[in-house]
Amino acid sequence: MFLRKTLKHYSIAVIGLLYFISRLFYSGAHWVIPSEYFLFLHTLLEFFSIIVSFTIGLQCLASYPYTKSDRKYLLGIFFITVGLFDLLHTLTYNGMFLNTTGARSIYFSLTARLTESSGLLIYILNRAPKKRVSMVFGSAFLVTALIVIMKWGPYLPPMLLPDGVTSLKIFVESLAGSLNLIAFFVLIYKSRLERAENCPNLSNALLLLLICELFFTIYHTPYDSDNLVGHIFKFLGYTYILKNILIKNLHEPFKEIQSAYKDFNTIFQFAPVGLSIIRKSDHQFLEINHFFMNFLGLPDKDVIGKTPMEVGFSEADWTKVLAYAENNNYYFAETTLANLEISLEREGSKVSIAAISAETIQLGHEECILMSVTDIKELKSLHTEMIRLDRLNLVGQMAAGIAHEIRNPMTTVRGYLQLMDEKSQDIGQKSTLHFMIEELDRANSILKEFLTLAKNNKPNYQILNLNKLLQNLHPLIEADSFTQNKQIRFTPGDIPDIELSPKDITQLVLNLCINGLDAMSEGGCLTIQTYKKDHSVILSIKDEGHGIPKELLEKLGTPFFTTKENGTGLGLSICYKIAKSHNAKIDVTSSSEGTLFQISFPLQSVESMFIPSH
Repeated sequence: MFLRKTLKHYSIAVIGLLYFISRLFYSGAHWVIPSEYFLFLHTLLEFFSIIVSFTIGLQCLASYPYTKSDRKYLLGIFFITVGLFDLLHTLTYNGMFLNTTGARSIYFSLTARLTESSGLLIYILNRAPKKRVSMVFGSAFLVTALIVIMKWGPYLPPMLLPDGVTSLKIFVESLAGSLNLIAFFVLIYKSRLERAENCPNLSNALLLLLICELFFTIYHTPYDSDNLVGHIFKFLGYTYILKNILIKNLHEPFKEIQSAYKDFNTIFQFAPVGLSIIRKSDHQFLEINHFFMNFLGLPDKDVIGKTPMEVGFSEADWTKVLAYAENNNYYFAETTLANLEISLEREGSKVSIAAISAETIQLGHEECILMSVTDIKELKSLHTEMIRLDRLNLVGQMAAGIAHEIRNPMTTVRGYLQLMDEKSQDIGQKSTLHFMIEELDRANSILKEFLTLAKNNKPNYQILNLNKLLQNLHPLIEADSFTQNKQIRFTPGDIPDIELSPKDITQLVLNLCINGLDAMSEGGCLTIQTYKKDHSVILSIKDEGHGIPKELLEKLGTPFFTTKENGTGLGLSICYKIAKSHNAKIDVTSSSEGTLFQISFPLQSVESMFIPSH
């Protein structure tokens, strides 16, 4: 797999290397191209290489404000210089209009090869100076080389003789090839350490330029096909360098932007608060996230392109948002609209209540409103309930104090009524006095139950088994049912010990059993059952009465609400209070065949007592 991938990247270089080896074995067989054809092909290949060189240089220089890469800026200087040297090499080539002697053309070419190989090695070693130093050095080197070659080119040592290239030219070409080979191995070493991407493009370019230099050392005359092949590999090497630069300058930043957009979109869509972007000019939704869509209860296709008023915002609320948006803009906004309470309406009915915050933002060339929505319907309901409970608690405390004080004069009145009953001889008067005493006793029992409900004393919890408590109560409940010609069925299950307040649970069981017996006709059966379900102990009390109407089930447990003619409406309220103090839950199911009360006692409270603290 590795070999196949390597051959795929370096296939052109491998072909060129094999061809070069074959030329070494068959050095005598070479193809000499007619001068007029060679000049055309040479000029064409050189101009392609010059265009690519300038493109590489301009790409590196143009990307500096964004990359701030000094090494890439220096590489741009080098390839601008290489392009100029290759241009002069082409224009001064034998047969071109600036040609005076072939010496200048060859020296321009050799200078370009050394500049190119040195620049690539410095780029790979990452030893570039600062931008200004690179600019001064590049300008000085270019001017110096131009003056030397143009003025003294014909007097410099010859590079080409009638029987082939000189040793000096072979040395210079070999030096440039050696620099490319060193750069290749350094690049491979660094890429393995840093796991750099897009290394094959640059390494392939170095191999192609190395092969180019090898062909430049073996041709016999300027019109040899080997010379032309060298120019082809030079052009291909420059092409791979340009591909590497374009990937670094365009493809990778695009991928980073794409990845950043994807990350931002993920954060935007799954933010735990409703977010929307509204165009300020026409007030249309441009984007909404999942939370906002769930809050509206509409799919995004029914929201995007519409205004807030079209999806349920009231005109008054949206006017407040617009008033804020008109007085603030992206550049000078100093305030933020925060936690404005709005009502979401649809088809004339209120759907939800929310708190919105808004901020003006600039997206491209358009001003927009970034609006967040927090659903506060439950919070609002809870707040209202807390206020109601707080008031109810205050009234309860006052009523408890008043009820306690009322019992004292009632006791006095009852005592005088008993005294009058003992002294009275009138049967009619004694009957009236008995009735008054019974009514006082009934009022006293109501006050007693009310005071029990109003008490906030901490229960005395114990670890015990609910079955044991029920077994102790069973004779008492059975005796009561026997007098009413009714039955009791007790089915204890295998349940663990839990944390209970015996006094409170006794009152809860007795209240529910009395209610169940009262709801049944003669011959009915009251079923008491215990069992374990999941992480709870269940106490089940089922009667065979006529059931409770569905519209009254929600009112169960409300103080003073009762369906009995002589009931006080406090028994179930006390049961719910006791269940709450035990973190238990009461579920009621009722039908025409009877009513089932299920009290679920959680096991966590007991298990937590045996977990060692750290």
